[in-house]
Amino acid sequence: MPTTAYSDGSRQGKRTKVLQAARWLFNRVGYQTVSVDTIRTRAGVTKATVFRHFPSKDVLVSEAIATHIHDVEDELAQAINQQTTPLAKIRAIFDWYDALFHGDDFHGCMFMHAAAEYRRRHDEITHLLQAQKDSMCSAFSHLLQSGGMEIETATMLGRTLCMLLDGAMVQAETCDNRDAAKEAWYATSHLLRSHGFMAGDEG
Repeated sequence: MPTTAYSDGSRQGKRTKVLQAARWLFNRVGYQTVSVDTIRTRAGVTKATVFRHFPSKDVLVSEAIATHIHDVEDELAQAINQQTTPLAKIRAIFDWYDALFHGDDFHGCMFMHAAAEYRRRHDEITHLLQAQKDSMCSAFSHLLQSGGMEIETATMLGRTLCMLLDGAMVQAETCDNRDAAKEAWYATSHLLRSHGFMAGDEG
């Protein structure tokens, strides 16, 4: 993608340019090592334009993470809603991550990278990251409950499935194990079966 890949010259368009450029760079390089100059060059805007929309780099980082959370949750919701059973909906989440890991644009987890660089050093970013993790655990828990599992067990297993996905993410990034999501699903399927969740729904 060329440096000035965005053509909308409106005020809102320039804000979008900056956010897209920041996300592209943060995903590949990290957060604290990327300068505002690098972001504005990629976005094809002036430094003044960046600070007109984002008073500080930390604000830009927060907005980039919030936008990424929204996009990921939207894509996951679409994948889930294409399925009809709770089990198939859970598997759709793992399949989404499998596609992510095998994609050419996979550079690890923006959320994990942000946690490593900012956690406990920036309240708003920490809150965003915690909310994202809570949302994922809650989604798993609700799907398990919709399949008849008791709330306490579903809550515990929801956190466990999140941990399996987190481990898969680390494997995919650090060990270049692009099949990590498939392996995490294999473990998940056995775990759910041990709780009777997959009985009568092996699809």
